[in-house]
Order: sequence, then C-alpha cells, then structure tokens
Amino acid sequence: MCIVYFPPDGPKTMSVSVTPSGPVFDGAMVNLTCSSNGNPPVSSFTWYSVKGDQATQLGVGTRLETSVSAEVHQFYCEGRNDHGGQNSTLIEVVVQYPPRNTSVSVNSSGPVLKGSSVTLTCISDANPPVSSYNWYSVDESETRSVIGVEQMYTVANVNGNTQYFCIAKNRHGSDNSTTLQLDIQYPPRNTSVSVSPSDSVLEDNSVTLTCSSDANPPVTSYRWYSVREGKEDYVASGQKIIQATMNVIDGREYYCKAQNHHGEDQSATTNASVEFAPQISSSSRCLHSRSQVSCTCDSHANPAPLVQWRLSGRHVNHSTATAIREEPLGRIGLRSTLTIRQSQEDTPTALCLSSNSQGSASLQLCVTSTGYQMLSLLVGAGAGAAGMLLLCVVTCVIARRLHAKTTWDLKPEDITELILTDWTLSQEEDSLYASKSTLTGHPRANGANGKGTRGVNPDLHGPQPTDPPGGLHYKPPPIGPLNSDHVPLQHSSLDTTTTRIEG
Repeated sequence: MCIVYFPPDGPKTMSVSVTPSGPVFDGAMVNLTCSSNGNPPVSSFTWYSVKGDQATQLGVGTRLETSVSAEVHQFYCEGRNDHGGQNSTLIEVVVQYPPRNTSVSVNSSGPVLKGSSVTLTCISDANPPVSSYNWYSVDESETRSVIGVEQMYTVANVNGNTQYFCIAKNRHGSDNSTTLQLDIQYPPRNTSVSVSPSDSVLEDNSVTLTCSSDANPPVTSYRWYSVREGKEDYVASGQKIIQATMNVIDGREYYCKAQNHHGEDQSATTNASVEFAPQISSSSRCLHSRSQVSCTCDSHANPAPLVQWRLSGRHVNHSTATAIREEPLGRIGLRSTLTIRQSQEDTPTALCLSSNSQGSASLQLCVTSTGYQMLSLLVGAGAGAAGMLLLCVVTCVIARRLHAKTTWDLKPEDITELILTDWTLSQEEDSLYASKSTLTGHPRANGANGKGTRGVNPDLHGPQPTDPPGGLHYKPPPIGPLNSDHVPLQHSSLDTTTTRIEG
C-alpha cells in the first residue's frame, strides 16, 4: 500500500456552483455550493454577497440557500484550514425582473420657454430590457391621452398646462414614471384688476385695487394707470396693490401692467360701482304740439333711479291719456318719456322726480309749443321771400325802363311838336304823337294810303352806337297837353323801335 503525502498548504482550487443554473426571477431561492482542495482539508467555508464594492457575510458551510434579487445576485465563498485561507471566484446569478425606477428625463437642463420644443426620454431598469414604451399627456381635467410609443418623445409646442409620463414594459411587467411638469416660462398673462370691497362704494370713498397676473417666473414689476375721457395718466409702479378714490363725476378708470423678463401684459380698465344720488340732466324738456305734450327726463344715478312724474302737482301713472316709457342711458342712466294726449289749450306743469337709496332730485320742465315755433318759422320765411320778390320787381322795372329808352334824332324845329309817352310795365301800348302842322310838308308821313301808321316811316331805326347806354342822345323840352291838333305817329305794344322823322 502506497500513501501519497502532500506537504501542508492552504486551501486551493476554490470553486462555487449555483442551482438552478439558469436565470431566476427576482426574489427566487438558490443553492450555492463551495468546493476546495487542501492538505489538510478545508476546515471552514464562509459565504459572502457583493453589492457594488461592499461585501456582506451571509453564512458558513459548504452549501448556502439564499434569495436573490436585482440588487443582491453576486456571491463568493472563503475556505480555510490550518495553513491559511483562499476566496473563490465571484459567481453571478442571472436575475430577471420587470421595469423599475422608471423616470422621464428632459434634454434641456434649464427652464423651457413657452412655445418652444423639448425632447423627453423614458428611462427604466429592467431585465430583460424594456420591450415597449408608451407616452401619455395629462391635461387640466386629468384626462390621459397616448401621444407616443418610442423611448423618446418630442413636444413641439410646450405650454404650462400639460403634464407628461411614460410606461415601460417587458415580459415580466410594467412600470409607470412619475408625472413630469415642465418648468415652462412665459410672460405675464390673464392680467386683471380686482376691487375691494367688491360691492358698491359711496362716492368719494377709497377702494383697494389689486393687480393679478399669471407669469413664470413671477411678475417682477407692476405699473398702474388711470384713464379719463381717453386721456391716460401714470399713477404708480412697483406695487401690486394701490388705493384709489372713486368719484363718478371724475369718471376715472384704472388698469395695470404686469412685467417679467419675458414680457408684459395689460389688464382691462376697471372701476368700482360708485353709489350716488340721482342727477337730472339739463337736456330734459317738454314739447307741446297740436295734440299732445311730450316730456323727457334724463337721470343718472347708482343704484338705478326710480323716475316719477307729476302734472300740476298730481302723480301720473301710465294710462290711455298719459303714456310713460323708459329706456337705459349707458350703465347708470335712465330716460323717462311722458306723453300726454290732450288739446293744445291745456299746458300743465310737468315735474320730474328721480330717487334712489342715496337721495333724490327733481326738475320742473318748461313746456315749449312746437306749433308756435313752426308759425314763427313760417312768418320769418314768408317775410324773407316777400323781400326778395320786391327786390326782383324793382330791379326788373329799372332794367326795363333803361332798355325802353328811345333815341330821337329830329330837327330843332320839329322837336317841340313831339310827345313820347311813358313806357308801362303792364305792357300797355305806347303812343307817339306829332302836331299836324309838323307833319305838313313830309310826303312820306302819310305813306301809300295816306294814313299815319308805323308803316309810313321807312327811316325808323334803333339807338345808335354813339348814344349813351340805355338813354336818349337828346331830351326834348316839355310841351303842353295834347289837343286836337296832334295825331298819333306810332302806336304799339312793348315796341322799342326808334322813329326818325326828317323835315
């Protein structure tokens, strides 16, 4: 019998085996076995798990049953005898598990400006690796919508109201990421002014105005302005809240501007509801026509006024004889119209009364007759027309008199025997007379028939170019009245023919 003797030495050829040998699911139990050669034989075995660079003792013995996980799946054993110790190689158990630690990463490390694009990536730890991804968006109403199926998703136009998350899957399960709210920055928006107290305030009382705006980053500067009759005035800056005195007569409205480093936004104008007693406009009046009296009363007040009418001291209601109609005038005005159906002889005194919780006002209205006004207009127009007509007649008379002048070119001895009658505007006939003795010795005076008509004067002619305008070049001296010694030379209607008689 032969005995082989090994010199004393520490453990050698350390090895570890695992059962089952294939992949196991997360949390499964495995059996670990450690073996070694040594002389003398290994007297002790110690088991360790490794996580990162940290080793943790699990137990002793050649065999160890332990659970494995994604975090704890690496092991080794240490063998010792009287001459020393030695560690085995590291053995790794393949552990499979569903996706875990799923998250969304953004390609931009800083804030994202509204309207820009951003790329999102779904990250998950899984074994086997993730086989599918799903992207979801969540709106303000918490409604989920599938928007992508790849590991990366690009949002083309980001806004501040949408959130995102992803789901990673493999054959062992799935995992959801947390919801991502992008840090989207934008200039101020939805800027508004609130008034406190929100109810109506008395005139000339102070109210608090607050400027509110949605912005990211938050608003860094506020500016206040007032507007009156289209004119804008600067009020204050840097303050989110200001105090203002409300006055309905002043009529100022206020607005604010909110600003951050991305831009600014302006609110609409606002004003408190100012309560004041009624004010009746001076434009209120009554008109009296032939068959009715119509009165209008314009009143402004807040709260809305109640308008009443009185005629000759008596309260008036809507009826067949008196009709009352109301219509609004803007936000704080009311027009009341009273129509009285009666004869023109009746002229009652109308009184308008306007009242609300802040006070009352009244105005007695004067009645103006529209018939008398029309008569005055007609009389004035008639007088003007008559004056123009008279002026035209006078001008016409003068023009005709100037045009009707007759030019005479007679011998001196014949002139004293001629009479030219006046030219009349009524188109009466004009007559030209000469004494019989003057006509004696003028053969052509009697013509062919021997009668003194206009046909016997072949030398008739009109005014000469050398005559003065519109007049006779010779004015005969006045003669006595007509008698039987005179005979007519010319008798015509509106005839401006000039007769020349030669001796």
